[in-house]
Amino acid sequence: MSDDASFGYLVRRLRRLADLTQRDLAHRIGYSVVTVRKIEADERRPSRDLAERLAQCLLTLPDERQSFLALARTPPTVPTNLATPLTRLIGRAEETTAVRHLLTDREIRLVTLVGPPGIGKTRLSVQIATDLTASFPHGVFAVAFGPISDPALVIPTIAKALGVKESAAQRLLDCLIDYLDSRKLLLVLDNVEHMLTAAPEIARLLTACPTLKVLATSRQPLHIRGEHLCSVPPLALPAPGRVVTAHTATGYPAIELFVERAQAADRTFQVTEANAADIAAVCARLEGIPLAIELVAARVKLLAPQALLGRLDSRLALLTGGPRDLPERQQTLRGTIDWSHRLLDDGEQALFARLAVFIGGCLPEAAETVANADGDLPMPVLDGLEALADKNLLRQEQRVDGERYSVFFETIREFALERLIERDEATAVRQRYAAYYLRLAETASQHLTGREQEAWLDRLEAEHNNVRAVTDHHIQHHDCGQALRMVAALWRFWHVRAHQTEGWRWIKLALALEGPHEVRHRAQALNGAGWIAQDQSDPAQALAAFTESLRLCRVIDDKRGIAEALHGVGGQLQASGNDSQAIALFSESLGLYRELDDQEGIAWSLDHLGYAALYLDDPDRAMALFEESRGLFQRLEHTWGNAISLHHQGLTMMARGKHDLALSRLNEGLSRFEELGNSWGVAQSLYHLGRLAVRVGDHVTAAARYRGSLTLSQTEEDRTAMIRSLAGLGSVAVLQGRLSLAARLFGAVEAFAESQVLRLTPLESAVHERDVSAVQSRRSDPAVVSAWSAGRSMSLTQLVDYAMGSV
Repeated sequence: MSDDASFGYLVRRLRRLADLTQRDLAHRIGYSVVTVRKIEADERRPSRDLAERLAQCLLTLPDERQSFLALARTPPTVPTNLATPLTRLIGRAEETTAVRHLLTDREIRLVTLVGPPGIGKTRLSVQIATDLTASFPHGVFAVAFGPISDPALVIPTIAKALGVKESAAQRLLDCLIDYLDSRKLLLVLDNVEHMLTAAPEIARLLTACPTLKVLATSRQPLHIRGEHLCSVPPLALPAPGRVVTAHTATGYPAIELFVERAQAADRTFQVTEANAADIAAVCARLEGIPLAIELVAARVKLLAPQALLGRLDSRLALLTGGPRDLPERQQTLRGTIDWSHRLLDDGEQALFARLAVFIGGCLPEAAETVANADGDLPMPVLDGLEALADKNLLRQEQRVDGERYSVFFETIREFALERLIERDEATAVRQRYAAYYLRLAETASQHLTGREQEAWLDRLEAEHNNVRAVTDHHIQHHDCGQALRMVAALWRFWHVRAHQTEGWRWIKLALALEGPHEVRHRAQALNGAGWIAQDQSDPAQALAAFTESLRLCRVIDDKRGIAEALHGVGGQLQASGNDSQAIALFSESLGLYRELDDQEGIAWSLDHLGYAALYLDDPDRAMALFEESRGLFQRLEHTWGNAISLHHQGLTMMARGKHDLALSRLNEGLSRFEELGNSWGVAQSLYHLGRLAVRVGDHVTAAARYRGSLTLSQTEEDRTAMIRSLAGLGSVAVLQGRLSLAARLFGAVEAFAESQVLRLTPLESAVHERDVSAVQSRRSDPAVVSAWSAGRSMSLTQLVDYAMGSV
């Protein structure tokens, strides 16, 4: 058994050796597929019982089982998104030690690394954060602000890095505070200098979350109370006049960096007595600025150190006519970038400038379309990208979608953008850039409801900075038509991937524009606004948006748009108890989809009608509709639709009192949701399996299912689902005869329901009302009355913690 294998890796390897699927293993050990998946991903630490079951299933030798169980109980690795640097950090021992001491001081919450561009703040922050991983058990996460230009995106960007999703009833900042509260976590905020107006929100996070710490990098202080500044100096150089030899040269960090990067470019490069002084002079001329040294060292394949020095002296001398308002060290860096740029051939210079429009990187395909649309580059774009990367003007990185992206350092991108303007190509290239990402967004939107949904969602996630920049470009230029096209194409991405705050902002800004546009794009944007408002628990805004979308679709006779908007309006009416009106709209939608022969639309309309019948306590009609809907989803190989249909059939069987069939359908739906990795569906399935267990009097299974649902709903920040699970645990407490515990839970649910719509099916309502009555019948008991009152005063977070430890 390998000593360096993680427990998850070991389980995965042993499972595959045993020729078992995750589902097979889950069945054998009596746990869910989600649990097995999380164990193998090292996202969950197994209980002793689970570890012993895994050992019994996967291992035969007693000695192996003992080692296996010991590894299972080893504390899990700290969650982090820190990139693993490809090169070692040189010459920063003093700064690293100093900042580590600051961040491990209990009284210090914010440390900012300050210094000019290219000085190495980002690389230093990554090293410090990596060194401190063990000190922050809840995680160390890097957040890059370089790709964003709007301070309003600071909180969404932090939330995305942490995996925090927006709650239906909370602002994203509050969701973030709830997540970070009591977590001992380090945030590394990079390139904060152009987001300084968002400093108050960073301060609020620190104030509200006492165990959170922040390491920031910036060209200037954040000016937040309690901030500790650490100035990042240039790399150490020989003192003026000091003789540098081959033996002593690499004792100076600036020279050491030069040599290491030069050897990466040319394996045969060595420091000799003949070139040591020239190397030292080059580094001195570059003032010890790491980025400048790296750019110049990459040229040793073509120029010896003496030749580099001559050319560098000549170029930097020309800088005196440049921007005198820049600090001297920053002028040196600009001059170095300019010098490196002048060594590019004409084609490379053109590509370098045109790539500046991309925010956060680009795929080769995008570079070819935007930077070489006219075919005027003398070399293939792929060769140009490789050449720029070889010269350290560009870096390559792999993204979440598995593709390789070409990315500028932000300082170099600023310089490249100036060159693009000088070439008088900025307008044309920006237009091609905007057109490319509009096509991408509209192509993706056509695949966000079918089999390829996840792949296209991942593609948009990887390109989020660019589609965001294009949307902002159209809004800033008051281009109503293009802005509406962008948000109409992107709303499903924002909706599904929980970017509601940002999505709502873009849609609202686009809808506020005036100017020529197609009505269908406005209608589609309004439909998206309705779904996102629903996500944010704003039923009034959702109904208004859906209603206006429906009106516009009727004006232009867009039948598919009408059918889709009818689903939205009908859903809002049903949630407010207007079932008959909702059914009329769902029926109209069904007729339109049948006329269009849109099989997926027909299936969803039937599902909506089935769910409405379930709320009207007509399970027989509901089952007939769900079966017809599922038949269509099966023919379409629509996994998501199949999962929903099976789930709804399970609810219907429960309403009919056919508990065995209900259990079968709900478990089958649960398996589909697990295959999809859809945590909302898993949480819903567990909740209703808990209800079913209560119905048959199995309080042990019911408690386990409700706790599982509550945990997932808390992760998803789904307040409504959390409240329903807490109500379910209250019923479990009644089943156990623990009425004071039930009183506390029901009291809290009562308080939450006063500010949030909580509609239950007739069967759910009957069980809930029965159990609440059982508790209220004991009003003469002071303990029950006190518990009910205490529950009403508890926060949702407090109540979840209490319920998880008590039921």
